[in-house]
Amino acid sequence: MRIYKYVLKAKDEQVIKIKGLAKVLSVAEQDNNIVLYAQVDDNPHEYALAVDIVGTGHEYAFQKEFLGTVKLHDGAIMFHIFYSTRY
Repeated sequence: MRIYKYVLKAKDEQVIKIKGLAKVLSVAEQDNNIVLYAQVDDNPHEYALAVDIVGTGHEYAFQKEFLGTVKLHDGAIMFHIFYSTRY
């Protein structure tokens, strides 16, 4: 097992392809970027992780797993991160 970091774009929705995804772990801020950490294994199968980023006070209409909240620009912007896995 290994832990990898994936830099997310600050946009509403995106898909990240991860080989050997075992578990989505967390999100955090690093150098004013949103980063997602995932545990991966030697499974050669590629997984598509659908990620949605919602700003505080913005509407959303999807049913996905909540991963965490990330603050950027010293807390001036708060983003709430949701995901679902597509196999």
